[in-house]
Amino acid sequence: MSLDFNKGGSRYGRTTKRKKTNMVYNILIGVVFIFIIVLGSSLFFGKNDPTTDTENQLANDQQQNESDENTPTEDEKAEEEEAARSEEEEEPEEEESQEEDENEENENDSNSETEVSENSDDPNVIKTMTNAGWGPVGTSQSEPHTSVYDENHIDWQEKLNAVHAATGLNSGDYTLMFLGNGGSEHHAVASIRNKSTGENFKIYLEWVTNEGWKPTKVEQVKAL
Repeated sequence: MSLDFNKGGSRYGRTTKRKKTNMVYNILIGVVFIFIIVLGSSLFFGKNDPTTDTENQLANDQQQNESDENTPTEDEKAEEEEAARSEEEEEPEEEESQEEDENEENENDSNSETEVSENSDDPNVIKTMTNAGWGPVGTSQSEPHTSVYDENHIDWQEKLNAVHAATGLNSGDYTLMFLGNGGSEHHAVASIRNKSTGENFKIYLEWVTNEGWKPTKVEQVKAL
């Protein structure tokens, strides 16, 4: 009876090969399983790290607080708008107050230094007033100056400023009866009637180079 060694060896080889294959599969499965566990742990613990969450929350809260501090509230906006309106309203009031103060100073200077004379050779003149404190009222015009008798010209307005400096009357307080040449290019005369008293006045003006019109004499007259 003969033995078949080739047959037995083939069966043994197949068994050994299958064991090796199973071992490789088991190792690969184990590696994949471990990898899955590690990956899952990293995701889970990294997402729910209390320290990280707290730091993130603090950072977000700080950014929100800074944003809230830099963003003006409705009340602050209202206060800023109210302050802006108040400043706009105060500016015209300050300008008007300054103008009134200047006018009062001019009137006080005029009243305190005015010399009155009632001795005139002209029977139409009631009294004559002069004041050493009367000076040029200023000008925005350049030299050489040309006297202009046009109501829309700056020279006309500067003449009226000199009338105010001499009489203390604003343009709305009197009726301008005449404003014209006073005998030369650098002299002018204005005739006015006080609306409240009915008194008539003649104001004589003289141009001062680079300084403007200056009142030199005021006459109260019986008729214009």
